[in-house]
Formats: sequence, structure tokens, C-alpha cells
Amino acid sequence: MRRRIVGAYLLCGAIAGLGGALYLARFGNVDANTGSGYELTVVSAVVVGGVAFTGGSGTVWGAALGGLLLTTIAGALPSLRVDPSYQAAIDGVLLLAAIATDRAIAVRVAALLRRRNVRHG
Repeated sequence: MRRRIVGAYLLCGAIAGLGGALYLARFGNVDANTGSGYELTVVSAVVVGGVAFTGGSGTVWGAALGGLLLTTIAGALPSLRVDPSYQAAIDGVLLLAAIATDRAIAVRVAALLRRRNVRHG
């Protein structure tokens, strides 16, 4: 178990380092604030992709699909002539919708499990 956790941290650090090197190769400079402001976008992407906001469930493929969906939406907004200042608001609305959907599904599943246990218990 401990080896798996250490391996996950090593892989995450290596991928982050590779991402930083690729960013430097593309743009030629990096400062301490590079990437600042992407937190909401990343959280929105993984929650829209099916990862539970409280953790414990979800898949890498779902998170990747959520990221692809949000990237597609972000790419389509300028074509639709949406003001760029509204993009964070749209990400926030999608995040709230995903959290509300996740919560509604969890409540429904819990109710079904309670009914099943009452009948069989």
C-alpha cells in the first residue's frame, strides 16, 4: 500500500515537471504565477467528469472526458461571441450543476438502499 502511494506521488511529480518543461519550451519563460486561476477549471472538469466532490469515487477516464468537455465549451465560447469574463461564471455554473446532480443521485441511491434493507431486514 505504501509503495502504491509513493508511486502515485512520484508519477504526479514527474508529470507536473514534464508539464512545466513543455510550458517553458512553448512560451520561453515561466514565473511563479503561471497557471494561477486554473483551480476552478480543474475542479469543474473532474466533477463534471463524474468524480465525487467529496472523493472516493470516479475514474481517470471520466475526469479526462470532463476536461475534454470543458475545453470544448471554452473553445466554443469565443465563436458564440460570449464575453471572456463570463467563462469563469460558466465553469462555476457547470460545477454547481455537477455537484447538485451528484448529490441528487447519492440521495436517491441511499433511499433505494434503505428501502431494500427494510424489506429484507
